[in-house]
Amino acid sequence: KDCGGTSGELIRVFSKACTEPICKARKGHSYDINVTFISKEDVTSMKASLAGVIAGIPVPFPLPQPDGCVACGDVCPIASGTTVTFSESLDVQPSYPAIKLVSRWKLKDSTSGSLLVCVDIPVVVVS
Repeated sequence: KDCGGTSGELIRVFSKACTEPICKARKGHSYDINVTFISKEDVTSMKASLAGVIAGIPVPFPLPQPDGCVACGDVCPIASGTTVTFSESLDVQPSYPAIKLVSRWKLKDSTSGSLLVCVDIPVVVVS
């Protein structure tokens, strides 16, 4: 679900591991996320972030690659109107609690601070 990116148009969210409305993230496995969007502004650098939203409270989660430009395939600078795909892979650690949450992915323009894309994905961590 689009959660409010204003400087990008969300086109597609895809994960082979998440084919149901609520993604089952199995402990000890990895899952990939691909978010395709069209930038509505020129971008020279981007920051990617992830938060687990639990009971309405976003809890920051470290990404393996927080540099949005690198996670998009070293595409920066990006011209307005360009279609870009952000790709990230996450390991679901065995120590993670079994919990239902919303995985909130964001890409921000590092220079202007504008939100390019925001995606909420319902997730349940399972054994």
